[in-house]
Formats: sequence, C-alpha cells, structure tokens
Amino acid sequence: MSNRFTLKLFFGLSLFVAAMLGVGAWRHQDDLGAFALSLIAVASLGYLLFKDKDSPVFLDVWRPILQDKVQFYKELTVGEKMVFEHRIALFLSTIEVTGVDFEMDDECRVLVAASSVIPFWDLPQWEYGRLQEVLVYSGNFDENYRVGEDSRILGMVGSGGHMDRVMLLSKKALYYGFDNKTNKSHVGFHEFAHLLDKSDGEVDGIPELFLPKEKVNPWTKLVHKEMQKIRENESDIDPYGATSDSEFFAVISEYYFKRPHLLERKHADLFKMLQLIYHPQNLA
Repeated sequence: MSNRFTLKLFFGLSLFVAAMLGVGAWRHQDDLGAFALSLIAVASLGYLLFKDKDSPVFLDVWRPILQDKVQFYKELTVGEKMVFEHRIALFLSTIEVTGVDFEMDDECRVLVAASSVIPFWDLPQWEYGRLQEVLVYSGNFDENYRVGEDSRILGMVGSGGHMDRVMLLSKKALYYGFDNKTNKSHVGFHEFAHLLDKSDGEVDGIPELFLPKEKVNPWTKLVHKEMQKIRENESDIDPYGATSDSEFFAVISEYYFKRPHLLERKHADLFKMLQLIYHPQNLA
C-alpha cells in the first residue's frame, strides 16, 4: 500500500469520524463538537497538502475547441462533459502527440485526444494498449512517410520495433472527420478501432478481448457477407472496408460512430454486434 494511499485513507476516515462525532455532539450538546471540528480542519488541511499533484489537468482553453469542433461533446450533460474533459486530460498526460512537419497546437492535440475518447466512451477501463505516441502529419502521406498531393495514406497503427507503440494520422483527414457531420468517415475513429483490434495481439478484424466468444463466428460470417456485398456494389459501406477483415472493422467503426442511426437502419445486425463490442453493458 503506497504512502499516498495511506494518507488519503487516513484523511477520509478522519472526515467520517468527524461527521459521526458531529452528529453525536448535536444530539447530546457536549464537547464532542469541538473535537469534531478539529478533526474536520485536520482532514481538510491534509487533503490540500497531500492531494495528488500528478492528477491530469484539463486546461480551460481546451473547452472552446471541444464545444466548437466535437459534436459528441456538445450533446453530453454537464456531468458527462466533466468526465470527457478528464479523459482528454488523462490521454494527453500519458500519450505524446507530435507534429511531424508542422508545429503542434492545442486544437490538433485536443482533437486527437477526442478521437480516442469517443469510441471508447463505454470502455473507460481500456487505456489504449501499448500506445505511447501519436505522430501527426500536415496532410496525407505515402509509404515512405512523405506528405504530398499524390499521397493516399490518411493514418496507420505502427507495428514492429518502436513503431509498435506509435500511431500516425493526417491532420487534414483528422479535421475533415470532425468538420463533416454527414459522411461516414473519421480517420481518428478508424485508427483507434485498429488499436482496439490489436489489443489481443493480432490486427485481424476480430477484437476478441471485447467480443463474447460465442459471437466470434457469427461476427466473422456477417463481416464476410457484407464484404461480398461491397464488392458487388450492393452496400453503402466504404469500399475500402472490403480490403480485409481488419479494414472492415475499422471502416464499420467509423460508420458506427459518425452515423449510428443510419447504420442501425441499414445494417441492423452489424449495429447490434458493434454495440456488444463498444457498449458491453448492453450484454445484460
């Protein structure tokens, strides 16, 4: 047990005892009241002196960014917004967000963090696997990580060596995902879906740590059926989803978080499966 936890426990118990003594003093009108007040003073002072100074801090300048750019945040209650802000601060305090070919700013950092919070809103226990850094390029990039007009890569989750702990994003694509409210694309959601998929050790389109075992086979069959529809131009899902099982999972996750009601209406079975993955409380 850490010293910090012991101190917090002591001050918490002190407040509890003080409250009980205060009740006794009120009932019996004796000197317990003075003792109770002393305990409250000691506990309160202790909390101020020993509270966790390493707790992540949400900066006030970040709030207008969320209010202006992030629709999900705007639709939350006041209490939920506080939770969202705490998770933004936690992400930015533990994972580096770096501009590769431009000077990183608060707006971009906050939007990267928001891209991580939204998909896992109901998975707060998951802490992004082994991710340590997000590298952001000013635009789309190629296989050699060069930005250019002809480059087609919007983002990727690194693999192998030090890249195993890195995610790459195009700033241009990231902003487009937040600014366009009607499409089904969001590179941030896409890459964090890959990261979730990767959490069981393999990027294969089956997030086994988050999908009930008895649902793995039905999920795989459903995915392959829909991929075939994409190839036959009989689906409204992004054709890139037919590239592989892993890309299908990432693409359908984008659709799920950008246009959930449309997905539920057009692809009810996929919607239900994604609910099991991203909202496990619905298993009840």
